[in-house]
Amino acid sequence: MSGNNNNSDRFAHHRPPLLPHQQMQQQQQQFRPPHHIPGQVPPFIHPRPNGAPLPTHGRPVAQFPGQHQFPGQTAFNRPIPGQQPFVHQPHQFHQQNVHQPLPTGAAFHAMVHAQNMPQHVSQNVHPIRTNSSGSSPVSSASIASPTSPSPPSRQLPPIPTEDSARAAVQNLSAGFKEVRQRMAELQADGTESDVKKAINKGVDVAMAVTATATTGSVLINQGLAIAHKTLDGKGQEIINKIESNPVLGHLIQLADKLVDIGKTVPFIAPAFVILKFIIDVETKARDADNKCSDLLERINFMVSNITVLEKVKAIDPLVAVIEGMNETLKQAASLIQAYRKQGAIARRLNMSNSQNFTSMAARITACSHDLMLSLQIQQTGDISILTRAVPTDPQDEEAKRFVQEHGGQKIINSRPDLVEEFAKKMHLTMSEQVMDQMQSSMEDLLEENQSKIEALLKENSSNTIAETIKAMAEEAREREAEQKLTCLQCSLSYRASANGPEACNFHKAMELNGGFSCCGNRAPCTYSSHRSSHHCDYPYTTFYEYAFGIINYTDTIKEWASVNDTDLLTNTIQKASVGKLLRWRSSHEQVSKPLMVIHVGRITFETPYFFHVFDAEALKTANETVRRTGKTTIFRTRDGDDEYAMAEWTLDGAGVINGVKVSAKAATSDVVTTTLAPLNIDSVSLNGEATPLSKGSFQVYKPAEAYRFPETRRVGHVLRETPLRATREFKARTNLPVVVMPQGKMVANTNGQFMRFNADKFQGTLRIFNKASPASQTYVTLGAATAEYRFVGEEEYKEVESLTLGDVKFPVSIGPTESLDVPFEAIVRRSEEQAALMQNCWGWAMRALHRPVRIRLTFKDIEDEECVLVQEYIHQPSPRMAKREVDDLCFLFLDDSLDGTRSTVRVKKSNDAECVIILNSNRLTVEDLNKIVFKAEKSGESEVKLGYGHDAGTYKWDVWALIDKACRRVYGFKVLMTEGSTRTKNTSAALGYAACPIYGEQDTMEERPIQYADEKIGFPELTPEDPIVVVEDDQVDDVKPPTTPIPDAQVAAAVVAEPVVAIAATVSSSVSAAIAEVSKATSSLDAAVFTGSMASLERRLESLDVNVARMATALEKLVDILSH
Repeated sequence: MSGNNNNSDRFAHHRPPLLPHQQMQQQQQQFRPPHHIPGQVPPFIHPRPNGAPLPTHGRPVAQFPGQHQFPGQTAFNRPIPGQQPFVHQPHQFHQQNVHQPLPTGAAFHAMVHAQNMPQHVSQNVHPIRTNSSGSSPVSSASIASPTSPSPPSRQLPPIPTEDSARAAVQNLSAGFKEVRQRMAELQADGTESDVKKAINKGVDVAMAVTATATTGSVLINQGLAIAHKTLDGKGQEIINKIESNPVLGHLIQLADKLVDIGKTVPFIAPAFVILKFIIDVETKARDADNKCSDLLERINFMVSNITVLEKVKAIDPLVAVIEGMNETLKQAASLIQAYRKQGAIARRLNMSNSQNFTSMAARITACSHDLMLSLQIQQTGDISILTRAVPTDPQDEEAKRFVQEHGGQKIINSRPDLVEEFAKKMHLTMSEQVMDQMQSSMEDLLEENQSKIEALLKENSSNTIAETIKAMAEEAREREAEQKLTCLQCSLSYRASANGPEACNFHKAMELNGGFSCCGNRAPCTYSSHRSSHHCDYPYTTFYEYAFGIINYTDTIKEWASVNDTDLLTNTIQKASVGKLLRWRSSHEQVSKPLMVIHVGRITFETPYFFHVFDAEALKTANETVRRTGKTTIFRTRDGDDEYAMAEWTLDGAGVINGVKVSAKAATSDVVTTTLAPLNIDSVSLNGEATPLSKGSFQVYKPAEAYRFPETRRVGHVLRETPLRATREFKARTNLPVVVMPQGKMVANTNGQFMRFNADKFQGTLRIFNKASPASQTYVTLGAATAEYRFVGEEEYKEVESLTLGDVKFPVSIGPTESLDVPFEAIVRRSEEQAALMQNCWGWAMRALHRPVRIRLTFKDIEDEECVLVQEYIHQPSPRMAKREVDDLCFLFLDDSLDGTRSTVRVKKSNDAECVIILNSNRLTVEDLNKIVFKAEKSGESEVKLGYGHDAGTYKWDVWALIDKACRRVYGFKVLMTEGSTRTKNTSAALGYAACPIYGEQDTMEERPIQYADEKIGFPELTPEDPIVVVEDDQVDDVKPPTTPIPDAQVAAAVVAEPVVAIAATVSSSVSAAIAEVSKATSSLDAAVFTGSMASLERRLESLDVNVARMATALEKLVDILSH
């Protein structure tokens, strides 16, 4: 590399060569973590024995990619595809390794491995590359994949010598001088390039960062010291310890992240050093401890919040909060080290340990809340880490009881015998150091540890500036040279060199209400390489918005050919289409160049589909592929011939693409539906008209004659559609000098804000006028008013529930020629059955539904003289009551005589070309009718109940399709209405038929004789219902004329006329009886009942004729007597 004269890479001669495993890492582009969202904790990554990700408290989880194992190679020595397998060469490998500078983003891992592992282990660990977002995940090689077989033995390079280490230090110093010299050259230059800015920034940051990775001579000296230890497997023990402790692995990741963030945010660097200190302590620990693990999890949660600093612009206000976090970390690290220095016996018997951990957990909780508040993090994950209690185990409880039983902590600390007794009880070994640990002051240990941490922070402030500057200069140079792309799968920016098989993470399904149906989690569930253009190789979330933005609108595609076929049993649709792309989005500008769209299948993550846009170049490429391979299939959803959708190229005689053929076949179709669209691939246009080649629709036949249906049958009361008669007006009866004038007709349930569910309000206004002359000085003083009601046909009035007269207060006086307006509201309770309905009748009275109601108002003056006025109310049927319409094929209704409602069912012929018939707002297409016939053929029935019926409580209706099996069509519908599920008796019903319009292509349809359905549903049995007695009028409230003396002659005539009166009374009785029969007969339209009623009516009419003849004879005699 020293011979490279490329001016754009002036630092290349100082860049050491990449090791073989680093080359493999670049070519294979191993694991990249998911994109870090500001405000969330970075993904917790750690391999598990079964390969599954560990829980992350509601945060995204990234998984390690599979490690490909080549035959004869180990996990630490894999060949690169296409290259010669790498074989360890001791001297060469050693020289390359000691000269290799540590990448800045992986500084932490190098320090951990160099200080704690045998040299042969640390040399085989792959250095970690940082991705575009700056995060540095744990390398898949540094923690061996559990699925990779463990090699029985490894080829180990020789231990580095002091001479090689000294040479490495000299090379590092030379590189540092070269960087300084290059900086001077750039500063002398007047231009301000990105590389120059990056280097200047790197100098400032590197001098300000207080804790980054220690490299250079320190690293090599530490490596030499560790390398001279015996190779007793301690390195593998450390790796196993990290693998078995997921919390520690997460902490390593966080430390890596802080290294990259520390480039731009220097004041978080102490946190990195403290985390490294904690990891060193935990790595060297011989046993696992619940309290330490719990504290590490809390530290993970707290420190993870500051990873959003790389996206935050205003950093200065956060310095105080971060410094507080660093102080909390120091105290936590001091506590962990002091606790780990104690033996198992001292840890149990020292009661202050639990208190210290509880106190530290409270500090971390408070600090975490401050961080989230300062950084404006909206925590949506699980925060139970902070709120849960510090864990204890049975041994802690046993130690607590032992201390309490033996007099307390001071006694235990001073009595070795008690300590030894406890050790035996817990099966622990008593050593000489136990009593020293028991008697040592925990406060002194904590203070001593904090002093060591402070010294460590100061020591690490003198980091290698040269490596930082070189890394930043290299990164800036790479960014200038390489184009930055945008991935259409995850919407993130990436570079081709950083792309890999699992660099991108996304969901396979669309987002719906904040969730994804592909996995049910917010965290991405699928990994692949970044893609800069849309494709249909596999499903991803952003593809749906792209595709649906085109196919779901009519102004985006001009369709050339389209086929679809529906499974009549499962409703699965097979479809394919080809057309011209007009615009990428609805209402956007049209595309400038010709484009063609081919769409096959239904676009979901669970079904295979194809959706691609072709231009002229793409069609030429496809043509070359067809010539080379001979394969004309573009895409096919399924391999079998039972059901599929497909698009394929068609070729001319010269083997050039000249069209696209789309096909679709459902499992219930016998023939595939195919259409050919001729194509000009040079102009990307339709070359002629699309030609249907075959059609696999459901075969239907034309009936040879018209179908006939029974008449509609109905039983039940029928509501009046017009008023019973006109409302009568009555004059007031009084001896007072007043005239009472109603101000309009009496109404019901209109005035007022509240309606009664158990009563009706009758309302009106009366104007009482004093007609006495002014000279008479006659005043009318009203002292009280009452109201009564009765139904027409009844003799007696009843008191109303209540009467209100507006603002009128008695007594009230009316002067001569003066008037008083009296608004009234009389409340009449409904019957128990009507009240149970709890129905609000706005503008009409349920109580007066079938008989007029009269309200009698009586006013009394102070001398008990009365003024009586009768007001009448007659029900006015609503003009909106449903009636049969002209285009109704069938109209059924049931009237409720109790509440005055009408329930209807209509069957109409549709005017829409896509719809055949409408069943009470349910639209049926030809496809729906074919499905009904197909299922009927499978079941063997010809009368099929449809699922469009409804039970409304007061009524219900069902509909059956009548199938002509010979013609394979629905020829009619049977509709039945009955009482609903809330009614105890079935007293009314209606049964009707509707002919189904002839559907299908009648011109080409074969004609067959008709075959009626085998009907099994008939008219239901009903409970007889009492007829409604309707009395139109009576004479109870009529004013009788005054009586006058009758002359003797008239008396004699009256004596003679008595037989005539008797005959007239008999005739009147007969007429009344006949009317009652007519009313009873017409209350039911059932044919059988009506026939019997008519026979009775005829007999009544015959008797009436005889009585009329007798009455005529008597009248003639009366006239003759009176004439004389």
